[in-house]
Amino acid sequence: LAAACWLASNVAWLAEAPPAYVIGGWLGFLVLTIAAERLELSRLAPRPRHAEPLFAVIVAVLLAGLALAVAPLAAAGLLGLAAWLARYDVARRTVRGHGLPRYVAVCLLSGYAWLAAGALLLAAAGGYGPGPLRDAALHAVLVGFVLAMVFGHAPIVLPAVAGLRVPYRPRFHVPLVLLHAGLAQRVAGGLASEPGWRAAGGVLNAAALTLFLLLVADAVIRGRRNVHEKG
Repeated sequence: LAAACWLASNVAWLAEAPPAYVIGGWLGFLVLTIAAERLELSRLAPRPRHAEPLFAVIVAVLLAGLALAVAPLAAAGLLGLAAWLARYDVARRTVRGHGLPRYVAVCLLSGYAWLAAGALLLAAAGGYGPGPLRDAALHAVLVGFVLAMVFGHAPIVLPAVAGLRVPYRPRFHVPLVLLHAGLAQRVAGGLASEPGWRAAGGVLNAAALTLFLLLVADAVIRGRRNVHEKG
């Protein structure tokens, strides 16, 4: 379904369709890809029988809102998804742990909060037309939710996919804090019609992403050195 959203949006973009039919599908691609992965992992923890059918209903609402370009309906789906993930994700348990599991859980739960905020902002915007509410909604989802997922999953995905060992470091929390602080400033600046706040928030977000990449690269290099020293 996520891939279908991506394909549909690309076709709509090439056909010069209205932005609502392009933006919504791209959002759906990213959100559903992440939600599907979390759905799989949520099966590792006890949950009621109605959890998975409820997930399917929420996704159906989201897809209907995206396909019909009805922003409030899509927002309802996003909000429902944020609530479902916050309720049933294993992050609720692992956040009580230490080290990497706790860091990943903090990334996930903070991302779900931004997904809910983005849904509310999209509902308030009432559509995908240009404006501060749409800008805030898109950044809440694409930066607050999606990038928080990237930050949290990188230490797990890189070793599995690329074979790069990424030892956890407490300093990984620093770019995460910068990411959320910059996004909050950008959203506040947009809603308050303060261009300076928006610009400063964008700089903080860029700094957060750059710092995260540098820290991951440093962790990979240190991991390789430790392996060679032990060898």
